[in-house]
Amino acid sequence: MKWRVSRRSRLIDALREKVSSSYSARSLKRTLESNGCRVNGRIERFASVQLERGDWVELALLETGGREALSYPVLYEDQELLVLNKPAGAVCTDAAFQKALKQRVYLAHRLDKDTTGVLLFGKNPAVAKELQELFERREMEKEYLAVVDGVPKARSGEIKSRFVKKGNFEGQTIWGSNPAGIGLYAETRWELESSLGGDAALLRCFPQTGRTHQIRVHLAEMGHPILIDRQYASRFRSSIVAARPLLHASRLQFSWRGKSQVFMSELPADFNVTI
Repeated sequence: MKWRVSRRSRLIDALREKVSSSYSARSLKRTLESNGCRVNGRIERFASVQLERGDWVELALLETGGREALSYPVLYEDQELLVLNKPAGAVCTDAAFQKALKQRVYLAHRLDKDTTGVLLFGKNPAVAKELQELFERREMEKEYLAVVDGVPKARSGEIKSRFVKKGNFEGQTIWGSNPAGIGLYAETRWELESSLGGDAALLRCFPQTGRTHQIRVHLAEMGHPILIDRQYASRFRSSIVAARPLLHASRLQFSWRGKSQVFMSELPADFNVTI
């Protein structure tokens, strides 16, 4: 739904006028919180923002539902390893997962709060440390899927840069590449999987290093930020609406105790709706 504002008003009042009475104030609030509203092409999450005559408003009412308990599907488990299919919304700390799973597990790596997919644990601190060292030595083959804004002209590419802290966004650090070439080395390879309607694309990403927000930063800097990653982009060409940045850890492969281990996670429901 898209319309031009005819008179000055608060966003919430304009939304209430436009949408059916079947949508409650709570539903509208959840839609705003889930990135479902844009004003003049920019995502707007504040109901009290003032609209001016002539502004364009886009609204996509999301079926956000209530807050449900997170589930943690097990992809693999033995005496040393645990591999989960991480849900969006889960914070990556040992304490959080130990509480949720009711067992002692130790993270071998981390995914952002809203990133889904393959997450690896050691069953004890020593195993977790061994796994972490494999990541540090770049002996882990990682693959992610990302839905990005716009379609890259090339079929594949490689991004190398040095990361530094650039600022803060809602309490989180914003990272970015330093043109001076000073900072933490970050390298990402990517391939175009498919075009999604001409204004978005599905990419396969292969991070060669493990910097915080690495894929998100590199894709945003190449002009194709992840949908909907408000931390690294304020405007999006695509009309696709998502309640989180659409980034998914789809595959992890490494050698363990002399055997090759491969763990894969299918796309979550919000990806399937998108593509």
